[in-house]
Amino acid sequence: MGPIVSLESDVPDHPESQLIVLSPDTAHDGSLTRLFEALREFTDELLHIHEVKVGRVARCLAETLGCGREEASVIDHACAFHDIGKFAIPHAILAKPDKLGPDEISEVKRHTLHGAEILRGAGCGPTAPAVLVALGHHERFDGSGYPNGVAGMDIPAIARLAAVADVYDALRAVRPYKPALPHEEVMRIILKGDGRTQPEHFDPAMLEALEAASNSVSAAWDQPVQTLRPSSAVL
Repeated sequence: MGPIVSLESDVPDHPESQLIVLSPDTAHDGSLTRLFEALREFTDELLHIHEVKVGRVARCLAETLGCGREEASVIDHACAFHDIGKFAIPHAILAKPDKLGPDEISEVKRHTLHGAEILRGAGCGPTAPAVLVALGHHERFDGSGYPNGVAGMDIPAIARLAAVADVYDALRAVRPYKPALPHEEVMRIILKGDGRTQPEHFDPAMLEALEAASNSVSAAWDQPVQTLRPSSAVL
């Protein structure tokens, strides 16, 4: 696998490498600063913890895949913005302890589109890692995901990586509608499937990285969360 994030200014001539370019057009003005401050001040505690832990797990996977320190750091911070679109979803839906209805499910699914729109509105380029993660972290390798039903290597590498990290944390963490699961059980579900989550949903290379990084992923997830540390490189 080629680099997951490229620090080059131009798109390379090898699309199969799934490089994600940090566009030079994403100059950082006051809008990004205000976005960061809003995240720190207004993010729901559970959502904040989820985003940070997804970033940590993603970093572990990236390092296992051979990413260097700078690339892994960019991936960490980009993945910590994956659910920023949930700011646009009514809290009553996100915190509902009962099963969501069809309309509510459709509303929640729109957080991917909202997230990309929020980040672009804050000055991010369309190929910025955080935008690609926000838009693509619910796409599935078999094409059954959302919002666009993209499949396989057509999903940006950083989004394929974020998808695994997102599901890992979602299964391990307690939610209003589910109990927390131990690391071993979560690994079994992701790698073997449980009827709802299936290994076919994920890039096999990312699953191999998860299995290889099992101990470091568990240790990173177990670390307490303090503050969100956004990095300008991801935007």
